[in-house]
Amino acid sequence: MALKSVGELKDSVAGLLQGVDVNDVTDVDGAIERAARTLAQQADIPEMSGRESITLYNGVYNYECPEYMFGAAVVDLRPQGVDRSPIDFVYKKPGEQFDRTKAYLPNGYMVTFESNKGERILRVATPKTFPKTVLDTMSSTTGWVAAGSASGLTTDTTNYYQVPASLRFLLTGASTGTLTKTLTNSISIPTFENVAVGFLAIQTPSITDLTSLYVRVGSDSSNYDEVTATEGFLGAFQVNEWLLVAFDMSTATSTGTPDWTAIDYIQVGVAHTATIVNFRVGGFWLSLPAPHELLFQSSAIFKHTDGTVTNDIENDNDEIILSDSPYNLFLYESAISIAEQVNGGNADGVAAVYTKKLYDPNVGLYAMYRGDNPSQELRMIGSWYDGDDIVQNY
Repeated sequence: MALKSVGELKDSVAGLLQGVDVNDVTDVDGAIERAARTLAQQADIPEMSGRESITLYNGVYNYECPEYMFGAAVVDLRPQGVDRSPIDFVYKKPGEQFDRTKAYLPNGYMVTFESNKGERILRVATPKTFPKTVLDTMSSTTGWVAAGSASGLTTDTTNYYQVPASLRFLLTGASTGTLTKTLTNSISIPTFENVAVGFLAIQTPSITDLTSLYVRVGSDSSNYDEVTATEGFLGAFQVNEWLLVAFDMSTATSTGTPDWTAIDYIQVGVAHTATIVNFRVGGFWLSLPAPHELLFQSSAIFKHTDGTVTNDIENDNDEIILSDSPYNLFLYESAISIAEQVNGGNADGVAAVYTKKLYDPNVGLYAMYRGDNPSQELRMIGSWYDGDDIVQNY
């Protein structure tokens, strides 16, 4: 199928607007991009969708949203490959209901969405991940030794990532503080070697003074794998927020010959440039990756000359990845959007005609398109105002 270019779309819009020179319209590309977002809201179009790999981990509920997901428009979440049970439904829930019931989901997937400082977060709960191995809950100082710039190690029973407590300590000056523990009983996890991802829960009162963290996992202090992280699992460190830091063991640097059939040595290192009071850690575990695919709606319909598909126009040579039927909708939406920016309202009357052509509830193009292409987007089940526990609904 030959795709239309942005330049060809502008020529067609000029004809629809009866001779308006679209090149004289302020921010015409912005108007066309706005039309794409409107189209994504009005109709669920197969070409306006995305599929992205997402790796899920046991004990981890927060993940980055795909860059080009339109709002919270999830179509499906499924295992990669063909291994899917007929009872693996996907439920979209309000955040409060997600939190209360995420540990009780018997099958399938439960999703919800949050935003933190402009970063969109996809929350996922599922029993379809491999069981994690907890190396230490970090709720007791027993066995832990603070060294380097770390001192004053104590338990904190009022501020923690998970009950009943966290470990709190002082980091002095500009250096690296360490917490080290030798497990009472070694753990045999050979399938985790070079595959698992370690997750460390931390809370820091300063991100300016925090440089990086490292973890060492091994069979003793001379034989271990080490991984360093300079940000959290979801991006930059945050002040006074509990967050997870991920350590991909497939990227580990080995010292000696660590024996993953007898893991009993753990060390956490915190590099800092100034004194940090009340740094906290709240649990450390290893999880195996569970590969999945996320399907979603998107307004990314502009294909650049390098093959990249985004929601931004680069130039008039960009192709529009729509087949004939949705392209027709997009053409009229673009005409309306551009008409809104024409000086003096010269195209208002024509735009009103095209608005009726699209939106008439009986014979409008959107009504006809939706009839042939019903939405596959997951809809919210439940309400923010529900007071009843919904676990039994599963």
